[in-house]
Amino acid sequence: MRNVHYEADDKAWQGDAYTARGWAGIAWRVLGWETEPDEDTEWSGQEQRTGFVVGHMVGDDALHRFEPADLTVLDREEYCSVCGQVGCAHDGLARRFKLDNAENL
Repeated sequence: MRNVHYEADDKAWQGDAYTARGWAGIAWRVLGWETEPDEDTEWSGQEQRTGFVVGHMVGDDALHRFEPADLTVLDREEYCSVCGQVGCAHDGLARRFKLDNAENL
């Protein structure tokens, strides 16, 4: 995506990271609502929201757009803050994993 404009909205997007439908195993950071100029932008300086959300993969800077309904909040322990992979634990964060067969260990 080139020349992406967005409006930050910390109240609507409070999660540190999200999963996105169609992008299994990847953690995403949401930057805000995508905006685009309208016929009045030149004199008003205001842009209109498109209804999409702009974000990037954790550990990357390439921007992508999403339908808001396609995003689900991740708990911090569920993803790596370095590579952005869901389930990776190489970022050094102390995690407590639930083991399904703990009694068999």
